[in-house]
Amino acid sequence: MSSQLNIPNILSIFRIILTFVFGILLIYNYRFLALGIFLLAGITDILDGYLARKNGQVTVLGRILDPAADRLLMILAFLILFLKYSLPFWLLALAFAYHIIIALGWLYIFKYKKITLPHIFWGKLNAVIESIMICVVILNFYPSIFFIITAGSLTFSFSFYFYKFIKVILKREAGAPI
Repeated sequence: MSSQLNIPNILSIFRIILTFVFGILLIYNYRFLALGIFLLAGITDILDGYLARKNGQVTVLGRILDPAADRLLMILAFLILFLKYSLPFWLLALAFAYHIIIALGWLYIFKYKKITLPHIFWGKLNAVIESIMICVVILNFYPSIFFIITAGSLTFSFSFYFYKFIKVILKREAGAPI
C-alpha cells in the first residue's frame, strides 16, 4: 500500500476532503469561501493527474481515487445547488444520471474486465463546462443559457462514454490493466 500512497494519490484524497469542506461552506452560504475551495479542488484534480503521469506514479489506487473524487465533487455540488441555490431539478437529474451511470459503468469494467479506462477529451471538456456553471451559480449569476449549455455538454459527453463502454464490452477496445 505504501507504493500506492504517493503525492498524486494524496492530492486525490485531499480533494475528497475538500469536497466535504466545500459542501459545508456552501450549505451555510459562505459562497466565496466555498468557491475558493471548489477552485482549489479543481487545481488538485489537474495536479494529481499531471504529477502521476510526469513522475511515472500512475497506480491502481489513483485510477480509483481520481474519478471517485471527481464524481463526488460534482454530485455534491449539483445537489447543494439544487437544494439551496435554485438549480433546476431537470439539470440535477441529468447530472446525477450522467455521473452515476458513468461510475457504475466504470465499476463494471473495473470488476469484470479488470481494466481502467482513461478519461476522454469530451469528459474533460464537460467537467470544465460543469465547473463554470457551478461557479456562476455560486456567484448568483445564472442565466438559463448556462443550464442549457451544461445539459448539452452532459448529454454529448455521455454519448461518447457510452460508445467507449460498448466498445470495451464488445472487446474492440482495451484499457489499462489493473
